[in-house]
Amino acid sequence: RMTEAKEDLKDEEMALAETQKFLGNLQATCADADKNFEERKAARMTELKAVTDAVEVLMKDEARDAMSSTYSLLQRRSSARASQRQRAAASLRSAARRARDPQLSLLAASVELDAFVKVKAAIDKMVGMLKVQQEDEVKKNDWCKAEIHSNEMSTEKKEGDKADLEAKDSLLESDIKTMEAEIADAKAQVAQLQLDLQQAGKGRQAENLEYQKTVQDQVLTIQALKKALARLQTYYKADAAKSAALLERAGQAPPVPQMKYAPSKAAGGIMQLIEKLIQDAKTMAKDAEKSEVQAQAAYEQTVEDTNAAVAALQKEVSTKSKAKAKAAKEKLQTESDIADTATELDGLSKVNTQLHAECDYVLKNFNTRQEARAEEIEALQQAKQILRGATAS
Repeated sequence: RMTEAKEDLKDEEMALAETQKFLGNLQATCADADKNFEERKAARMTELKAVTDAVEVLMKDEARDAMSSTYSLLQRRSSARASQRQRAAASLRSAARRARDPQLSLLAASVELDAFVKVKAAIDKMVGMLKVQQEDEVKKNDWCKAEIHSNEMSTEKKEGDKADLEAKDSLLESDIKTMEAEIADAKAQVAQLQLDLQQAGKGRQAENLEYQKTVQDQVLTIQALKKALARLQTYYKADAAKSAALLERAGQAPPVPQMKYAPSKAAGGIMQLIEKLIQDAKTMAKDAEKSEVQAQAAYEQTVEDTNAAVAALQKEVSTKSKAKAKAAKEKLQTESDIADTATELDGLSKVNTQLHAECDYVLKNFNTRQEARAEEIEALQQAKQILRGATAS
């Protein structure tokens, strides 16, 4: 699309340059043509008035009112016609001096010399020139309409293109801001996850130390309890053996009555309590080990999940960073296209101004000028018919 846009821009620039060159030449040519046309128009109007006056003078021949069969009356009629031709010629010469038109002077001489054929030829020539001017003006009017329409259509298209580009630029800017916010959020999440993982590691380390201390304490407790139990067991076993020996001797001779120490009847309960404490310590150590295994497994799962989440977020950051860079590049190109389109619109605006400067007068006065010129042609043709009638008479 970018390549096509550049090619379109190049074509438009070349077309614009050619159009501006053509308009410059046409403007200069048409300015001269308009000036010459106005001068010729003024001269023709003066000429037409003179011709009309001359025709009227010729048609007012006093001899037309009555006919006389006498030779003297014919002589007077001839003299009157000569006088009318002189008056018509004088009128044409006066108009020629005012209009500075040698053609009117020629017509004056032709009328004076009674050369009506030349007068008619001059009228035919003027009519032909007017018809050519009519056709040229029609062509110019059509060209102006077509060029202004083309310029307006091109301007409308370029304005639409510019609006689309501006909308695209606005959307890209919004997308870039959104991606920037999402990238910043993803990076913040990565930082928080890494911080949480660091804190979890410290907590896991503290739990492990506590576990080791608990196990060590239970090991020492068990060792101490076992020693105490062994001591009691040794004592009570020895005492039991001694009591058995005494009983055996007592069967041989009656014992001498005396006071003696008797072991505590609660000794058995104490040893059972110690054994229970030993068992409790072992159970506590096993529970601590089980908790340690579970805590370590949970920590490892946390590490795995965190690393996966961090990797996903980092991939998201990478992907969106690339997308942001691409969007930023596209935004720069879009802004360049907007500037180029604005330049084209400026060029089209200048061409439009030139076209209106060149064509507004033509378009505004086209019908009036056409009608006026048509009236001139009709008047000249009527004058020709009148002269033809005067010649016939």
